[in-house]
Formats: sequence, structure tokens, C-alpha cells
Amino acid sequence: MLTREDLAKYPFLRKASSFIEGYGLTLRDLAAPEYSGIVRRAVERVRDSIEGRRIVTDWKDPETEILAYPLALAFAYGLKAGWVIRRFATAESKRCYELLKMEDGQRLIEVAEDGFGWRLEQNDVNVEGRRFDFALGVTEYLEVAPQFHSANWKLVNRYLLRGRVHLKQSEVARLLSESVKNKIVKRAAAEEVRRFEVPEAFGLYLEEVRRLVEKKGRFYDEEAPVGLVEEAKPPCIMAIISDLAAGKSLSHMARFTITTFMINVGENVDNVLKLFRSVADFDEGKARYQIEHIAGRIGSRTKYAPPKCDVLRSFGLCVGVNALCERVRHPLQYYKIRAREIARGAVRARGGRKVA
Repeated sequence: MLTREDLAKYPFLRKASSFIEGYGLTLRDLAAPEYSGIVRRAVERVRDSIEGRRIVTDWKDPETEILAYPLALAFAYGLKAGWVIRRFATAESKRCYELLKMEDGQRLIEVAEDGFGWRLEQNDVNVEGRRFDFALGVTEYLEVAPQFHSANWKLVNRYLLRGRVHLKQSEVARLLSESVKNKIVKRAAAEEVRRFEVPEAFGLYLEEVRRLVEKKGRFYDEEAPVGLVEEAKPPCIMAIISDLAAGKSLSHMARFTITTFMINVGENVDNVLKLFRSVADFDEGKARYQIEHIAGRIGSRTKYAPPKCDVLRSFGLCVGVNALCERVRHPLQYYKIRAREIARGAVRARGGRKVA
């Protein structure tokens, strides 16, 4: 049976929602002075995620933790910045992962079922020296696993028996925590969430956070400018494009990186497909399918983002760091900042002033 402490740890659960409904509070009710502790905790969760700090569960006051989570979500959505939502979702995902990988088996099964409707089964199987703790249906596994870049997560590399994928506890925790992130991010696309505005009664509480968003937004926002800016591409992307033009054989990660980057800066599937025509093993049908899948047109309908800079370095795809590279952690951040610099330079040039 899930306890209040469990609901504080995993406030995305349906039972946590039922617990909150039992209080009969509206969003505006929470702006009253007697609920200031809940509001401050919600603001703290959002601020910590923006700053990149770890969100720590407060075990002393589980009720506040449970009630603060949906309010923190409302604040994250109401700030109207995609990067804030993504960072909040990532922070919550990491917090859940650290807790889930330490849970007992029955509690993990309950979280999987109540949170996502997954039928997780506990077992103890040894296959060729590898021990597995759980089994999960293929359909449920494929809801999340394709988002991971490691070949270990590919279905062909998993132990599959009677339609169920066998997993270690840490792998189940990773799948569940990634589902938490997906749930938060996908919810942001709902029409009612996009129209949502934070009530003015919370204005004073959010003043500091709004200043923080304004300060960091130009650095963290990964939304690319409209229209491809050739000169804004980061060195790693230019190197992959050069290798493609030369007909070199690319690693899976290099292909994934160039495809996700080009899709996210606004290139269409046909133009991305043209980049691969010089590669010796080019198969148009297969390549088009993979690009459309990455673009979110088919399959899970998830649009994939390029790997972060530290991931590219680990795969040997970072070709050298320039001054701007040292300031960013993601190729799309590099692209956006550089595109803005180029745009400002063009405006200065049109105004008759010297371009630096």
C-alpha cells in the first residue's frame, strides 16, 4: 500500500492526485496566507530546477511536498518558457530515479502501475551471467526505450521471453523516471496548459523566479531561430556534414546527431535526406523512415533533440572547443546564440555602422 511518504516521493501518481482532491482546494485558494509554506516550496522546486540544483524530497512534511508539486508544475507551465519546463521535467526525473533505484520490488511495481498503467512483474532470472529483477511488456518498454542513445536499450539487444523484456532494477528506475519527464513535457502541449496564466495573487512569490528566467533565458532556451542560418552551425555539426559530403562512413551517434540537429533548426525531411546521399550504404527508404521517426512524424510521435555536448565528447564527436563552445552545453544553444550574433551584425551593417 502506498503511504503518504510514497506520494511525497512520487507526486505524479494517480493516488497523489486523489489525495490532493481530498483537500478540495483550488489554485486560487493556495494563494491565501495560510498556504504560504506550500507556495514557497513550489517556487523552490522551480527555482532549483532552473539553477540546475538537485531537488530534494522533504521527508518531514509529506503533505506540503504532495500539494506543492502540482503548484510547481503550474508555475513552470505559467512561466511560458519551453526551456523552464524541460529543466523542471529533467530535475524531477533525476530526483525520481535516485529514489526508484533504491525501492523494494513491490513498491516499484505499484509505482509503475499507478503512475503509468504498466504491468511490471518481479522475477529473478539469470541469463549468461546477467541477473534480471523484473519483466516488462514489449509495448510498455518501447514507450520509452527508443529515446535512449545507448545500443544496450535497443530491443534486439535485450533478453526477451514471451513478449516481456527482462530488466535490472536500475533499468526499470530509468524507464520510469524518463516517463515522468515525458509526462511533464508532453502535458505542456495541451491547449488548456498553453492558455494557462498564473493568477496575479502569486506575483510576489514568483518575482524572483521571473527575474531568474529573464536572466538565464537567452542562454538556456534551446528553441532555434526560424530559418536555417548556415554560419551559426557549431563545429561538431560542420565536421559531420563535411564527413557526409566526403562519403565517409558515420557512427550511429554521428548520424543521430546531425539528423536531430537539422530537424530542430527547421530543416525538412527531404533536405536532411539529401545530406546522406553520398554515404556508401545509403538506402533512401530506410533513411527516410529513420528521419521521419526522429522528427516525430511516425512511431512514438516524439521529436528528438540532439545529444548534449558532454555526450558528444564521450563519443568523440567534439572536434575542438572555440570561445562560444566553452559557454554552452548543447549544440542548439550554440546555434541560437551564434544566429542572434549574426542577426545583430546584419542589422548594424544595414544601419551603416561598422560590423565587428
